[in-house]
Amino acid sequence: MKKSDYIAPFVIIAAILQLFASLSARADNELIAKLDLDKDGQITIKEAVADPVILASFGKIDTDGNGKISSIELARTKIVPTLEKKISKSG
Repeated sequence: MKKSDYIAPFVIIAAILQLFASLSARADNELIAKLDLDKDGQITIKEAVADPVILASFGKIDTDGNGKISSIELARTKIVPTLEKKISKSG
């Protein structure tokens, strides 16, 4: 195979990965908007009480231990597929 034969599959894979990242970020932002009562852009433990999945995983998601879940911490979590399903059902 020539080098040019690899370009199309690479572009398709890159586009799929970008789409997944975009959907994941959207789900994270929707979840923060839903739970963030004080509108500081983060979820506190008091705000997480409204969502049993987030509350149960709060300590794992809050990797810096500041008592708040940021969009970055939420994006890094491995429970995102569970959260996306939950958001699609409730929204």
